[in-house]
Amino acid sequence: MIFIYKELVKKYINRLSINDLEKFAKKNNISYTKEELNTVYNFILNNYNDLLNENIRVFENIKNKISPTLYKKLLNLYIEYKQKYF
Repeated sequence: MIFIYKELVKKYINRLSINDLEKFAKKNNISYTKEELNTVYNFILNNYNDLLNENIRVFENIKNKISPTLYKKLLNLYIEYKQKYF
């Protein structure tokens, strides 16, 4: 089952737009600047394989590029979704 989720995410990433990310953030009450949104978007596009393989260390790549509050929320969401689906 895990394989199926990973494959679905990989297919979705190819179609992910910055607007999709913006909607997700708003739905989850996540505050961000436009620069942070771009940083997170690029981070996802460039690191989704590592994230799918549970390499949480890749979050260090954006730790100093976004606010501590946003960083903490993203990390918590990652952990939550990882536990829920993987």
